[in-house]
Amino acid sequence: MTYFASDFQDLDNSGNIENFIRCLELQQSLDLYKYYKQKTFEKMQLKPGDSVLEVGCGTGNDALLLANYVGETGKVTAVDRSQFMLDQARERAKNSTTKFEFVLADAEQLPFPGANFTAARVDRTLQHIAQPQKAIAEMARVVQSNGWVVAFEPDWETLVIDSDQRGVTRAITNFWCDNFPSGWVGRYLFKYFRQAGLTDIAVDPITICLTEFELADKILDLSRTVEKISEQGTISQNDLTLWFKAIDQNDQAGEFFCAFTAFLVRGRKP
Repeated sequence: MTYFASDFQDLDNSGNIENFIRCLELQQSLDLYKYYKQKTFEKMQLKPGDSVLEVGCGTGNDALLLANYVGETGKVTAVDRSQFMLDQARERAKNSTTKFEFVLADAEQLPFPGANFTAARVDRTLQHIAQPQKAIAEMARVVQSNGWVVAFEPDWETLVIDSDQRGVTRAITNFWCDNFPSGWVGRYLFKYFRQAGLTDIAVDPITICLTEFELADKILDLSRTVEKISEQGTISQNDLTLWFKAIDQNDQAGEFFCAFTAFLVRGRKP
């Protein structure tokens, strides 16, 4: 069975890629995700005719939105390490009047010459990369002088879940965080932008709050996390059952709450 935290980094070999697509599509439909995505687009200061790079394009939804900014005279280049995702994105963009290029590539080694794009963007992709600082450095390399690099990434140590059972809750949130290749990437973005030589760096924290367990479970894989902890035997099945029972009671009372903070970071290439 797939697990969002660890298996997004190798989608084509995950065995159930449709599960990941459903998760991405759900997030894309939520107002709280649309809000931060709009912020990332605005930070890029794109205009018609620009050439923009989307790193980790997934199914291509954000690449299509970027096309609205660069128009018919512009170009959107989108990269992903999943051939399946690129095929999905290419299909969605086939009727666009904007020029698109979809490239199979790793973010840590972008196959483009330096100073090739007006701006570059990455959204919740660096958490799935073991060395995200290399991806930031690569994005800075391929962006033109005075162009913007924009990243939006969570720091999963900020994940909170309302529960009286602190020990079990900490075990669950830590397990989720530690199964990402870069679960702490949010806190490192400022440093990585500095190390890449970017200037005028601005950091905006954005907290996403979820008040329905069903929705939180679909996004944060809570049930699967509990299953994996149970399989390891680090927390007793009785304690996990009691934790879930209390969570369900909160949910039935309309009192379920969890949240996490992500960081929107923008930097300019000198």
